[in-house]
Amino acid sequence: MSNTSSGSLSELLRKRGYQILGIGQKESVIVRQDGREHLGESVAEYTVSKNGKRYVVWGMRGEEPSDPTEPALRRRLIELDRAFGLNGILLVDPGTGKISEVSFKYPRERDLDLYFHFFGALFIVALVIGIIWLMVAVRLF
Repeated sequence: MSNTSSGSLSELLRKRGYQILGIGQKESVIVRQDGREHLGESVAEYTVSKNGKRYVVWGMRGEEPSDPTEPALRRRLIELDRAFGLNGILLVDPGTGKISEVSFKYPRERDLDLYFHFFGALFIVALVIGIIWLMVAVRLF
């Protein structure tokens, strides 16, 4: 957890319309190494919600990188994203008042939309073939 002033961070989140769901919430993480499991935890400063979406909050410190593409910060944010599984992460800089929404998408992961599009197109093709077959069967074609 970062060293941000929790009072200023919570005030900033509330001013921006976020409802605080939890403070210092922990999620278990099991690390499997050489067949042995090791239990750990990932801690979120806050979990919040706004407009039906839920987020994990990561408050920035002055000396920390603020660019989520920077490897060390990116790894920490990915850990929070995977452990909590919410709609994303809010990267909050209490010094500037900036709140950035961060989420991750992996090229190897396929969205369900791809499968729905594929099966939708397959259904339409089968429907057209079925109509043509029916027209031929009743000699309308």
